[in-house]
Amino acid sequence: MNSKRKWGKWVLVGVILVILAVLGYFAKMYLELENLLDTGDAGNLPQSYQTMKDDNGTDLSQVKEKDVYTVLVAVTDKGVQEENRNGENTDVLMYIRLDNKAHKMNILQIPRDTYVGDISVNCGVYHRINGAYLHGSNKENPIANTANAIYELFGLKADNYAVMDVEGFRTMLNTMGGIWMNIPRDLHEKNTHELIVPAGDVKISGDSAEIILRNRSTTLGDYDRLELQQSFYAAVFRTFMEQYPIGDALQVAKNTAVYLKTDFSVMDLVAIYLSMKDLKPEDIYVVRCSGGPITIVGDDGKKAALYGVEKENTARILNEHFRPEGVTVSPEQLGLPDVEYHLGYNVDEGKRLSDVKTAEIKD
Repeated sequence: MNSKRKWGKWVLVGVILVILAVLGYFAKMYLELENLLDTGDAGNLPQSYQTMKDDNGTDLSQVKEKDVYTVLVAVTDKGVQEENRNGENTDVLMYIRLDNKAHKMNILQIPRDTYVGDISVNCGVYHRINGAYLHGSNKENPIANTANAIYELFGLKADNYAVMDVEGFRTMLNTMGGIWMNIPRDLHEKNTHELIVPAGDVKISGDSAEIILRNRSTTLGDYDRLELQQSFYAAVFRTFMEQYPIGDALQVAKNTAVYLKTDFSVMDLVAIYLSMKDLKPEDIYVVRCSGGPITIVGDDGKKAALYGVEKENTARILNEHFRPEGVTVSPEQLGLPDVEYHLGYNVDEGKRLSDVKTAEIKD
């Protein structure tokens, strides 16, 4: 055997060994993640949803779509440091529609203090949607309570879910080494009005992100906080898409998975990640529920400031961005309660993630 053939042989052997090492790494990571992922105490989504018909008489509970993921995402306030909470209210609540065929993702931000009225799901004394997870009657499957509340209010059915507590949220960001985020406005402490974080570019860790993303020291409360969260989503998306190959992403997933409750399998999550890798910021649409501050009297006779979702524009946005083609639901068919806006309300038309200002990465 001449030297060239011998050299070629060892190159081939080297390539094979590298491929086997890579496959071994991913196989090991897969098995570790598979053992960590679980529905945990979140339980399972409803096996079926109550009948709700669209304008053409189609039962929304029976509508199925090919190549579309509909996902309910929640972050609970368990482990919140600034208020020493250890509850299970959903501090962040999103409904995501990932359409692989149309190559786009739409995100509906649902304010945590959304007033639900007298729907069938118990949401606590003040009838806030963030209380469905804790107070709903299905104690074995608390995520089913939240899913049913969203379906009754908006006519949106979730096929899968992901729930994480604040500790998992902190761990994810700290594993990533923090991320650079643009803060769109000065942030002040709610009671003292002391400046906490000035507007501009800042690198946030898990602990500082909690303070920033829960800030509601404005007259618009939840509505402004959701804008802050949009800036955060844009920062996370850019960081993952531009700086994280799948191997690094899996490492972040491994460190975070213990805090994640989900009915997704590892292969499902990998498929979603690969689908999202092809998305650009302009392919991602994010919108807040239109509405404004309202005052209600709780079951304890005390007044509370909540968020009232406005029906007309919400119905239009849902029909345009969160339903299958040809499926429309009128405002009257939604389960949203009628409320009075003494201070007016805001209409959010949504924006592409490319329109959200991002920070310059400085390291």
